[in-house]
Formats: sequence, C-alpha cells, structure tokens
Amino acid sequence: MKRLLAVALLAALLLSACAPPAEEPSPDDFDLSSAANSGWGSGGNAIRAGSCRIEGSGSMTVVALAERLMKELLKPPEEAGLCSPFPEGTELTELRVAGGRATVDLTEQYASLSGIELSLADYCITLTLTQLKGVNAVRITANGRDIPYRNTQLLTAADALLAGVEDVPRPIDVSLFFLNSETGELEAQQQSLALYEGQSRFSAVLDALLRGPEGDDRLSALLSRDFSVLSSRTEDGVCYVNMSSNAALPEDEGVRALALESLERSLLSLSGVEEVQFLIDGEAMPVLTEPAMAEEEPNEA
Repeated sequence: MKRLLAVALLAALLLSACAPPAEEPSPDDFDLSSAANSGWGSGGNAIRAGSCRIEGSGSMTVVALAERLMKELLKPPEEAGLCSPFPEGTELTELRVAGGRATVDLTEQYASLSGIELSLADYCITLTLTQLKGVNAVRITANGRDIPYRNTQLLTAADALLAGVEDVPRPIDVSLFFLNSETGELEAQQQSLALYEGQSRFSAVLDALLRGPEGDDRLSALLSRDFSVLSSRTEDGVCYVNMSSNAALPEDEGVRALALESLERSLLSLSGVEEVQFLIDGEAMPVLTEPAMAEEEPNEA
C-alpha cells in the first residue's frame, strides 16, 4: 500500500537491540486524509493522515473499496488534531473508476466550497483514493457538475500541497465593474482582493462581483449570488468562462448582456488576460461586447 504521508523515525537509532520489532502494517489498513485543525498556517502540515481498517479489503473491487473509503472519509475524524474539511451534510452519490481515474460525485453541499477550503477538501479525497491500486487521478463533481474556481478538474496526489500553506493572503489589484444607478452604465471600482493559496484569480474576481461594490450606494452588482460557472481557464491570454445553459443570469436580454460585460471587463483588468470568451456547455457563444475603447474620432472630410 502506498503510504501518503511520511512518518519521521526520530529515535530509530536509539532503540535497544532487545526492543520488540514494530508491528507490520496490515493490508487492511488505509490512510484517511483529513485537515489539520491547527498549526498548518505556520508551516505545519495542512493535511494529515488518520487511520482506517477495512477488513477483507483484498477481496473487494477497487470501486467498492473506494466507496467504503469515501464513506469513512466523510465522517468526522475521531483522532485528535484532525477535522473534517467537508461541509456538513456532504454525502457520496456516485463513484466510478475507469482508466486509472476515479470520478467522485457528491451532494450539492460540496459546491459551496472555494479557495483554500476547496483545495483542502479536494486533496483529502485525492490523497485518500490514489493510495488504491488502479487510481492515479481523481475528478470531483457536485450533483454531476464540475466545481468552478479550479485551475484543473483532474487532481493527482503529486499536486497536493501538504506543508507550508500560508494563511496570509496575497493581494491582487483589480477593476471591478458595477452598474451605476445614476448613469445606467458600468463603472469601475478599484479593489484589492485577498488571494488565498489554492484560490484562482478568476474565483477571487467572481466572488468580489457577487459580493457587490464597497462603500458606494450608487453602484450595484448585476450578477446574482446564485450565479456560478462550470469551469474557467486562461490560455494564451484568453480567459475561457464555461457556463451551463441554465446559469442564473438575468432574464432580461439587455440586463443579461450588461451583467456578462461587467464580468468580462473585470476579468480584462487582470494581468495576462487580453480576451474573454464565454462558453455555454463547452460551446463558444457570440461575442456580447467589444473591449472598452476610446470613442472614435469623426472622420475628417
């Protein structure tokens, strides 16, 4: 069994020759990766392994064993120093394994996670399942849908950040566009956002847009708090925003176009983002707005 977290043998050389040999681990023993409830913000491990014994695991299929591990993982850990990274009420709805990849579908509570909380939960699952022979990567969904705000939807144990997770956020300066009630047009508000380890710049911008403007009663958000995306990625200066066909956008066509423009122009304020492409269920949708440009001067006669 692949062990997930190294165990330091601090006093191995000091053991007497007559000391009893260490107990051999049972093939029915597995690691359950949980969040540490203290210490990791100052350089300790963010994820620590608890223990779990599943009798008769050798006769179980990889899917049955993975399901059993997931059900144990979703329970509050009993060992001291560990806490559950999962929202209360999160349950497993489906688990499949094919081609070395485990697809884990959880109930809607999991979709409420973002930032460092999402990263911790993701990798507790990933580290737990990739110890199984035949599981090299994990994809995690909620109600059958990808979780937004990830840089990648396919997770591996090698990607996990087990130590040195900083609790001090990194600030990023952005221009967020909100509706000005007096002019009926979009207006930029400069904000400095806190970017936590494991959080993408896209998720930070979207979260800030959903929260709304700061300290200006004239401005209001155009995107509702129910709005979410399936996934996002940035390649060669293009930020791709993939939404579902039933995304919680305004019903009025004009307001909907203005809401997407507010998101587009806010994302364009990020360094390295030169264009925004909206997708509907993975298919490109028509360009709604042109990037903000200075008004054209009238042609000379």
